[in-house]
Amino acid sequence: MERDGAFRGVNGNQTGTNREPLVPESSGSRSKVSGSRSDVSGSRSKGAGSRLGAPGSPSGPRSGALGDPVVQHLSSCCGALFSRGFSLTVHRDKLYVRTLGTKVPLYLPLHAHWEEVHERAQLLRDHLEQHGSYVRHLWESQTSWVGAVANTSQGSLQEMAYQLWWKRKRAEGCSQASFEKHYGSYIRRLDERQPFSDSSLMGLIESTDPQGSTRKRLVSFLRELAESLGAGWNAPLLDPLQMRGRRVNHREQPFFSDEEIERILHGVAQRPHRGWQKVLTLMAIYGLRPWEAWIAEPSSTHRNCLWIPIGKKNSKGTNPPRTVPPYHPEWVERFQLQRLVEEAPPQLNSLSIAGARTTQQLRRYGFCSPGDGQTSYGFRHAYARRLHSPLHRVTDTHGALFMGHTVAAHNKAYRQWIDGQADPLESLSLA
Repeated sequence: MERDGAFRGVNGNQTGTNREPLVPESSGSRSKVSGSRSDVSGSRSKGAGSRLGAPGSPSGPRSGALGDPVVQHLSSCCGALFSRGFSLTVHRDKLYVRTLGTKVPLYLPLHAHWEEVHERAQLLRDHLEQHGSYVRHLWESQTSWVGAVANTSQGSLQEMAYQLWWKRKRAEGCSQASFEKHYGSYIRRLDERQPFSDSSLMGLIESTDPQGSTRKRLVSFLRELAESLGAGWNAPLLDPLQMRGRRVNHREQPFFSDEEIERILHGVAQRPHRGWQKVLTLMAIYGLRPWEAWIAEPSSTHRNCLWIPIGKKNSKGTNPPRTVPPYHPEWVERFQLQRLVEEAPPQLNSLSIAGARTTQQLRRYGFCSPGDGQTSYGFRHAYARRLHSPLHRVTDTHGALFMGHTVAAHNKAYRQWIDGQADPLESLSLA
């Protein structure tokens, strides 16, 4: 049955919704602190000014025993972010959240300001929603940079830049891993004292390939970031570094040929792990993104098609769910897909690592190697090529629909194959 698009975590648990952070106006709701339930004030507040520790009112002491009203207020503020089963605990003057049966460190002291605690709890809630559970090494990585820049200089421009851009990209659906790769790692490389000075920006930009697509994206990103922070942007000096109007060297899109795909699918069928056989077969026949192979379902309305209940998020919103047909259709029977769809996919801590894990598995099985440039997306590029081949001649509009693209994005990525021939003039009779 084609679902309504509700997201389930990779282990089958329903993830939470993106609620706005709330500072409770009432403390009539009970908050659990270190295993005991405590009313913050026992009565409904009449305004923000009467909240303990809120702006405009005395903040009170920032340290003390577990019965301290400040600790109770912190629990009330953070409790609104989580479902039932949440508690705020203190161990050796450090704050911890106990949720989903796990004790998670906030990496904040007991005397931290309530707004800082609330922001860290919100970051933890987003981490749990994204990964389905607490992943220690990812959480440590996610909080270490925040803590490091916070300790250098309060309100530093570099810290503000990182936090501003992370909040913006997170709202657009960007994963932590993608943010670090495309944005966070570059912000860290800016000069700590004067991150948006001409010398700092030029040094970062000139460290990239002058004719690569990375430089074009980096200059656009840094310009927008600097302008968002009011830091200024020396356009006459920095804009020419983008090499606007020059030819950009795009990487070739490696893809698996039909013969290679059949060899891979026959080979993986001999392996004992049915979960990986399912994932690789779905990606090969339907051109799915790696993470989509974990959530794909049989379509209830179209035979031999798949239903993808969640669209990819991007800066302009979220693509709608879609139905995906098989190309080549005869592969469905040849590789016994009806049996494989009932198999459970491999366990993942997060869907964001599906691509890396799939590429790793292909290399482990010996189907590709780091030197050939091939990745798990070779299946998807091969699917696009088959769609627009002379055999099928699917239009760009339908191809974009099947692959979960806009038509513009589809044409940009696969325009060289949309005619169905390497040379469209071959079909013309000029005699």
